[in-house]
Amino acid sequence: MRLMHTFKVLMGGLALSLLQVLPVSAEQAPIRIGWINWADAEITAKLAAKAIEDVTGHPVKLVMADLGIQFQALANKSVDFIPMVWLPGAHKTFWDKYSSQVENLGTVYDGKIGWAIPDSIPASEVSSIEDLNKPGIAAKFGNRILSAGAGNGQYKLSEKAIAEYGLKDYKLVASSEAGMLSELARDQSHDKWSIINAWNPHWMFAKWKLRYLVDSKNIFGGTEHIHVVSRLGFKADEPKIATFLDHYTLPLNDLETMQMQAKDSSVDEVVNAYYLKNRTRFAAMFQ
Repeated sequence: MRLMHTFKVLMGGLALSLLQVLPVSAEQAPIRIGWINWADAEITAKLAAKAIEDVTGHPVKLVMADLGIQFQALANKSVDFIPMVWLPGAHKTFWDKYSSQVENLGTVYDGKIGWAIPDSIPASEVSSIEDLNKPGIAAKFGNRILSAGAGNGQYKLSEKAIAEYGLKDYKLVASSEAGMLSELARDQSHDKWSIINAWNPHWMFAKWKLRYLVDSKNIFGGTEHIHVVSRLGFKADEPKIATFLDHYTLPLNDLETMQMQAKDSSVDEVVNAYYLKNRTRFAAMFQ
């Protein structure tokens, strides 16, 4: 009887311990990943979320907002990290303002921004931004430079380029990413010339043969590095996840291929398939 009583006491204590532990795990605060409604940013954020949930078991919450809001959220610690900060050029304004209030965890992939035109346009006529000032060239482009949005970093650089290169015959026409590319597609179907505010990685380069115009004044900069940036203290609070983010890289070709595939299915399907195929590689990033 004494042995049975001891066994019941032990089992009761074990059950009580489990009841005390389980709620803590169930109420674990999620890792909050900020992202912008860009094709590459969505894939990058969702792949990171998939890896974190799978390897660590930690819940994750995705938070979409414009980049300025994301930096504010990092500064006030309402978001843990964002994986799409373009440096040193495109997002320099935000970095200069918030760099003392955030942490840079490393580069996921490299990119480029600038003005691009269809490769079908003879390079002998247009190969550089300076060439846009040649007689008759502005009219061939409909006096337009198409942009994915007004007010963002690349739009402001385009305004600067128009001023620096003296492109007085051109107007910067802003809509959205989808609107810009729809206009490009229409122009392509009618053999019309287009200039677009382009960036890599993007599926546009997989769908159309495009080339960047030479930017001798370096308005748009050279190679851009796309960084993971976290709130202050994140590395100390979540060292294993911080290690993953420090090692987190994606081949540019893989990213653009996923973007193109997502057009025919969904980002979630493409991300799931890519993660399962590369699960071992992602797991190694946590070491």
